[in-house]
This record gives sequence, C-alpha cells and structure tokens, in this order.
Amino acid sequence: MHEPQKVSLERIYPLTMNPETQADKDSLDIHLSRYEFASQHLSGQRVLDMACGCGYGSHLMAKAHPDKQFIGVDIDPSAVEFANEHYQLDNLSFVQADATAFSSEPFDTIVSLETIEHLPDLKALFRNFVALSHQHTIIVASVPSTPTCDGNPHHLHDFTERSFLKRFRAISFAPVSHFRQVQPWVYDDAFSTDEQSKSRSKGIGWRLMRYYLRKPSALFSRLHSLLVHGRCNKYITTVFKRA
Repeated sequence: MHEPQKVSLERIYPLTMNPETQADKDSLDIHLSRYEFASQHLSGQRVLDMACGCGYGSHLMAKAHPDKQFIGVDIDPSAVEFANEHYQLDNLSFVQADATAFSSEPFDTIVSLETIEHLPDLKALFRNFVALSHQHTIIVASVPSTPTCDGNPHHLHDFTERSFLKRFRAISFAPVSHFRQVQPWVYDDAFSTDEQSKSRSKGIGWRLMRYYLRKPSALFSRLHSLLVHGRCNKYITTVFKRA
C-alpha cells in the first residue's frame, strides 16, 4: 500500500492528520470547506478537479454528486497513486498529468483549489482553462489573498483579491460568487529542527528569516499585510462564469 509523503506545507493528506492538533484541525477544516463550497456550485455532468492532490476533495464532491462524472488530475504520481488506493468511487477516476498540459474534451465544471500560486507558468495554466472549457463552463478556483511566498517555499506567486479576479477577467470569466476564509496563525515548532516533529509549520521561522534576507522588499509586504489583515492568512474561493 502506498504511504503518503512527509508532513509538509505542500500536501494535505487527511488520513494522516491529527484533528486534536489545532494547526492540523484548522488546515483540514479550511481545505474541506473550500471543497464543500465548490460542491455546491457544480454544473453539468463532467467535472474536472485540476491539481487534486491525494484526491480527498475529488472524493468529497463525487460522493455528494453520484449523478456526475469526476476526473482528478495531479502532476505528482505518488499523490495520484494514493488517490487511486484510498478514494475509489464508480464516478471518479484519477489521472497523472501537468495542469498546464492536460488535454481532454471540455468540462462542464473545472475546480482548481489552491493551485494557481504553485505554478511557474500562469499563462499556460489559464490557456488550458480556456481549452478545457466551453461556453457554459463554470470554474471554481481559489488562492491565498494575503502573502504566502515568504513562508511557503512551494508558493511562487502572491495574490490580492483584485489581482486574482483580474486573471480570470483576462480570459473572459466573470466572478459570480465568493467564499472568503480567515486562518489565524498557529505556528507551533516554528523554529524547530526536530525531524520527529509532525507539525506542518515546522521550521517556518527559519525559512522566513532566510527569505527576507534574500528579498528584503518582501518584509515590507508582510508588514503591510500584518497592519491591514492582522496575524492570519486569508483565502478567496470564487465561482466564475463566461462573461
């Protein structure tokens, strides 16, 4: 049986998380809530979960909508293997592929949660959103709307709500509904180097210090965010329709 990867800020594996730990509980709740919101806005019969990770969100939606067909796509073969082993349903399948290059017939709904900030080639991703959609396709997408690149080495882009929505307007998709989330900081083991620590924020304090030494301007962005938003991360999930 395939085992999940190490605990990290990058991947959520609900089956291995500890709901009695506040950081794990908060992170799991906030991710599941996004998928529950997406599940309420699905349209048509064919649904794509782009960058589905280990498949828990695809499974949540497919279980709630047995009348629809779901495909979960992720670039990580180990995550797809885990999904195939743990999240099987008759109306759900998983494919290992790059989000910017995956090819298929158009989908009625495309779900892509916490994906955009990870990918180096945003133009290619948004071109593929267009290629995988038709005139009535709905896209449900999310990003952090406060800075995260300083603390998460897997994030390549920071977004505000405005810059996020602008990306979709550029491909003629207009926002119709929003779901906003606030996640207070819980940084246990922030300066820990203990290899046995299971905290998802292990060592983040050292990472922040190194990041600001390399990119001092990012410290000013963080300070501005602290003044405006406080000690928290914020996220926005939006339903888009063709403009």
